Amino acid sequence: MHDAQLTVTLRANGAAWSPGYLQQVTGRHGFVPGAVSGRLVLPSGEDHGPALLILTFDARAALSDEPELAAVYEATLSLDVPQTPEVAEPFAAWQQVARKLADDMGAALVDDQGHAVTLHAFSAIGRELTQMYRALEARDLAAGSASARRLFS
Repeated sequence: MHDAQLTVTLRANGAAWSPGYLQQVTGRHGFVPGAVSGRLVLPSGEDHGPALLILTFDARAALSDEPELAAVYEATLSLDVPQTPEVAEPFAAWQQVARKLADDMGAALVDDQGHAVTLHAFSAIGRELTQMYRALEARDLAAGSASARRLFS
């Protein structure tokens, strides 16, 4: 099937972040605390709809007795493709937020193997994602549809 989650890791270039700092910086971009420790979500704007984007970091840091002293060196920004309609332009939001957060937090954007994610890489991901959207539609499972959300939950 075509279950897909796009992820990019924000890796601190220098000093670690505290959970409070992460919440403050991401809050300027519309993120709110998620239901699970170590998770911040960018709401989709759709009543009771899934989050548009999710930022996760070490839950132990979020649950620390002294979270202001907890050190977070990486956070992962993800987009759950089948959960969000293509017309909401979630890929553009994912790419834009990733780049802005990296700038704001002094972070490098890396993939799951630790390689830098460049504009060229984002472009290649975008082309592959367009193909995935077409494949989902061909199977009557358009991203963001009730059937896609049920199947890929």
